[in-house]
Amino acid sequence: MTTPPPTPPPVPATSGQSPTGAKWPKVLGIILLVFGVLGLGQGLLAPASVFLTKEQMQSFVDMGAEQEQVDEYISQLKSQSYLSGAVYAILGALLLTGGILMLKRRKVCSPLLQTWAVLKILGGGFVIFRQMSLTELQMEIMMVDSNTMGGKEAEMMESIFDYSMKIGMIFGIIFLAALPIFVIIWLNRSKIRDQIQAW
Repeated sequence: MTTPPPTPPPVPATSGQSPTGAKWPKVLGIILLVFGVLGLGQGLLAPASVFLTKEQMQSFVDMGAEQEQVDEYISQLKSQSYLSGAVYAILGALLLTGGILMLKRRKVCSPLLQTWAVLKILGGGFVIFRQMSLTELQMEIMMVDSNTMGGKEAEMMESIFDYSMKIGMIFGIIFLAALPIFVIIWLNRSKIRDQIQAW
């Protein structure tokens, strides 16, 4: 009686194959989905900041601020809010789409998310840069009370506002760039790139 040939052992999955049980696409996809929804919501709600801030800034006229300066601030705020709203809404929609595609394990999610990451850094950085000049104007209006202070006290208050604004900008850029940089690094790892190609 002839003995049947032994069954060859299963070939282990190579790095180019995406294991069925890989959990990172689901985990990262959900994270990106959440941030995408938040970004889209931020973009849609950004114009509301004009209505919330208008009455508050108008109160500084009663405290001695110039009406023309306040009107200029409101005008710039309106322009900035619509611009930032459009930028954040587009970026949020891209991230939301990328997160959904990753959950479905579609190859196109990688170039889409890397495009989003670059646009997030550039677009978000542009919005922060524009926000700086608007914040400076706001500080000038809010410093109307400093006219009653001595020279040294007024100078100290201006320095505090200046440093606070710069520190806020630095942390804003760090927060802005954290997720995009992580996405670019993660998706360009050779192992992850090979797994995506196997989808």
